[in-house]
Amino acid sequence: MKKLNILLFIAGILMTTACTDDFDSINDNPNRVEELEPGFQFGKIQLMYAGNGHEEWRGNLIMTGPIAGITQCGYRNGQAFGLADGFTEAKWTAVYTNVMKDGFDMLRTLEGDNTDDVNTVKIAQTNIMLQLGFQRLTDMYGDIPYTDAGAGYNDLLFYPAYDSQEDVYKGMVAKLQDARNTLLSDDGEVFGGRYDIIFGHLDAAEQKEAWARLANSVLLRIGMRASSADAAWAKTVVEEAAAHSAGFITNYTNDNSAMVNHSTVGGPWGIHENGSGSAINGQVGGFAYAFVGEEYLRLAQQNEDPRLFYTACQVINQDGFKAWTGQTHFNPFEEAARPGEAWKPVVFNPEKGGGDESFSVRGLMKVEGVNVFTDWFVTGGNLGNEVEVKDGDNVLYTYTYDAEYAQYRTLCAVNPETVGSRTAPTIVYGADESYFILAEAAAKGWAVPGNAATNLAKAVELSIAKYPALYDNNSPSAYIKKYEETTGDTRAYEDMAADYIANLGVATEETIQLERWKSLFLNGYEAFALWNRTELAVTPTGISYDTNIELPEYKWDDIKDAMPGVEQTPDAFFSTPYHNGGVTGGVRPRRLDYPDRERINNTTNINEAMERQKAYGNAGDNFISTKMWISK
Repeated sequence: MKKLNILLFIAGILMTTACTDDFDSINDNPNRVEELEPGFQFGKIQLMYAGNGHEEWRGNLIMTGPIAGITQCGYRNGQAFGLADGFTEAKWTAVYTNVMKDGFDMLRTLEGDNTDDVNTVKIAQTNIMLQLGFQRLTDMYGDIPYTDAGAGYNDLLFYPAYDSQEDVYKGMVAKLQDARNTLLSDDGEVFGGRYDIIFGHLDAAEQKEAWARLANSVLLRIGMRASSADAAWAKTVVEEAAAHSAGFITNYTNDNSAMVNHSTVGGPWGIHENGSGSAINGQVGGFAYAFVGEEYLRLAQQNEDPRLFYTACQVINQDGFKAWTGQTHFNPFEEAARPGEAWKPVVFNPEKGGGDESFSVRGLMKVEGVNVFTDWFVTGGNLGNEVEVKDGDNVLYTYTYDAEYAQYRTLCAVNPETVGSRTAPTIVYGADESYFILAEAAAKGWAVPGNAATNLAKAVELSIAKYPALYDNNSPSAYIKKYEETTGDTRAYEDMAADYIANLGVATEETIQLERWKSLFLNGYEAFALWNRTELAVTPTGISYDTNIELPEYKWDDIKDAMPGVEQTPDAFFSTPYHNGGVTGGVRPRRLDYPDRERINNTTNINEAMERQKAYGNAGDNFISTKMWISK
C-alpha cells in the first residue's frame, strides 16, 4: 500500500517541483503564485529529506559514511580528510533549498488560514519534518541557521544568523514536544493518504498516533545525542520521551515504522528513487564506488554476522551493476590480511581508508615486481580472457581472468540489489534505534523501560531481522546457499542471528554503541553523528593505519595455485604511501565544511559562528576538525 501511495503522489509532486524550481528569484516576482497546495509540498519535503542521487552520493557515500568508517568510497575526499565544496555543500543545499523553503512556506500558508485551528495538526506534522531536516544539518555542520531559517522566502531575510548547536538542539526538542502533544490532543485534519508518503496508508486517527510516536522517538535520538555535551539535560529529555504516552517506534510493521518508500517510476533524476541506491546502481553519473567499511566487514567476519549476506557483495558490471554470484568458493567470513601480513585468497577484500592514491585503498601485493590491485568490480565481458602481465615487451606471467581469479581480487562492495537498491526504503527512524537508545540509557543508569541487556538484545534482533523483511532476497539467498556448499554450515539466516545475539557479551555502553554503529550500515549521516558523540574505537580519531603501509611481494608460480583462506609466505614486504593526513594533519573531521557560497554571501554571520565553535576544541589543522557541541 505504501508503494501505491508514492506512485499516486508523483504526478502532483512533479507539478509542485516545476512551480518551485525558481524559488531563489520569485521573491521579487510580482506575478508569482502566492500559495501552493501544502499537501503536495508535504510529500515533497519527505522525499527531499530522503534525498536524490546527487546529494546522497556526495553527502552519504563520499563524505559521512567513510568518515564514520561504516562504508568506504573510491572518491576519497571524506576518508582523505579533505576539502571539496562540490561534495560537502550538496546536502546543505538540498535541505535548505527544498525541505526548509517548502516547509516554512507551508507554515506561512497553514498558519495564515488556521481559523478555528483547522490546520493545527498539519502544522504539527510539518514541524516534525522540519526538525528532522534541522537535525540532519546540525549533525553534519554544527551551528546552522535555525531561528531565521526560511525567512529568506517569507520575510526577505537573505543573510540569516547562525544559532549555536546547543540552541538548535533545545529548540528542536521544544518543537517536537509541542507537535507530539498537539497530535495527541487536537481533533484537526491530517494531510492524509494523498500527500503523506510515510504514514498516509493509515486512517486519520492512526496517522496522528504515528506522527506523535515518530516525534517522540526522535526526542529519544536527540536527547541521547546530547549526552556528551549536557548529560543532565539529555537524561531529562530521554526519560520524558521514554515514559510518554505517545510511545516510541518498536517494530518494522507498516503501522509503526517510519520509512520513505521509493519507486523507479520517472527515472533516476527524480526525487522518488532512493538517492544512494540511484548512485550505487550507476544511474546518476557512473559507478559510485561504494564499498563496505573495512572494520564493519572485519567485525562481521569475526562474529559471523548474517547481515553480511545482505549488506555486502562483489559487484559485476554486466548489463548494469549487479551483485555477482559466480564465485566457485564462497565464505564471506574468511578475513583478508591486513597491511604487514601475508596475503591469503578470500572473497571479501575491504577497501582500506587510505587517501593518497588508488593503490593505497585497494593494493593487494606485488607479483613479479608489478603492483596488483583489487578490482573495483568484476568486468563481466572479460571473464574467460587470457591476460598477459608485461614489463615493456617482456611477458612476466599470464593468467586467465575467470571466476577463480576474480573472486579473490575484487573489492567487497555495497550490495546494489538490497540495501543499495534504487527502491530500498529510506528508514527515517528504525525500531532498532529505539532499543539501542534505551539500552544505552539503562547502562547509564537512567530511568527507562527495560535493562541494558534486554534492550540491546531486542535492538540487535530487530536490526538483523529488518534485512530479509525490507530488502530483495535473491542475491542473499544465493550467497547463503554458496556458503553452505563451500563450508558445510547448514544454519539458516535466523539461526545465525540467534547465535550472534547469544554472543553479544556484557551490555556496556561501548558494546551498545558499537552494535548501534553496525546497525547504521549505509546511513552515513547517523553513523557519523554517533561516532562524533562517542569516539567509538572502531573508527580511530586519526588515520586507520600509518602514513605508509607494508604489503607483500611474490613470484607468480608461488601463488598461482594458492588455496582459499591460506596465508602465502611472501618473498619480502615493500612500503607504499597510504595517507598524508589530509588538511587536518591526520585528525578525523568532526564536521563537513560550510558551503563556499555561505562564506562569500553570509560572511559576517558565518565567521561569527566559526569563531564561536572554536571553544569546543580542535586537535587538527583545519576548521573541519573543530569539535561540535555534541562531540565527545
